[in-house]
Amino acid sequence: MDKGLKPSLRERAGAEKQKIQGMTREKALRYIWTYYKIPIVGILVFIFLVIYFIHAFLNRPEDTILHVTFVNCYDDVSEKSDFHKEFLEYADFQETGEVIFDSNVFFDLSKDSDYANTYFQKTVAYLEAGTTDALICQETNMKGMAKGGRVLNLEDERSAGIYEKYKDRIVYYTTEEGEDIPVAVDISDSPRFKGMSSYQNSEGCYLCVSAYIDQADQVEVFLDYLLK
Repeated sequence: MDKGLKPSLRERAGAEKQKIQGMTREKALRYIWTYYKIPIVGILVFIFLVIYFIHAFLNRPEDTILHVTFVNCYDDVSEKSDFHKEFLEYADFQETGEVIFDSNVFFDLSKDSDYANTYFQKTVAYLEAGTTDALICQETNMKGMAKGGRVLNLEDERSAGIYEKYKDRIVYYTTEEGEDIPVAVDISDSPRFKGMSSYQNSEGCYLCVSAYIDQADQVEVFLDYLLK
């Protein structure tokens, strides 16, 4: 069956090549885009993700104590903000290193198109490179990240302290197989967010731990800061 199919495919490919070669350059480009834009876009997204992942891995900061990504945050959480300064005072980390709150990330996973969003690709690259320790996000994005297996099952030994301490705030994600997995901590009522506008909406606000984290002790300290 394969031997009969291969010549046919070659013939079709040859005919397509001849057809394109017989067109003007402008018409050929328009034809290729019209009929092949989906695979072209898919290849470009794949290439971008590979490059971004390599860049994130090679540039992973070695002296970072905690890296939190704030999704769709329009408030100032930079190192100059009161939010950042108050956390450092609260945590009183003995280690030398940076605490990074990255709020330059905007996407909505209720839209399929946003899975190709460069901010989403950045977030995935930073998670898989082990750069990001935790995500702050709304419900839709939390579920999208959980579906992709990029957030930690909070019953894992790496986050045992978080699971036990905040058991009454744990949010579960139901897989396609019907398994309920604890994937986030509900922080919607955090007193630290009262002066902020970004997460005061009906979708709520959740903290997810990276599935690629080595240990979640520093994330637990951050959670204590948010909820106490």
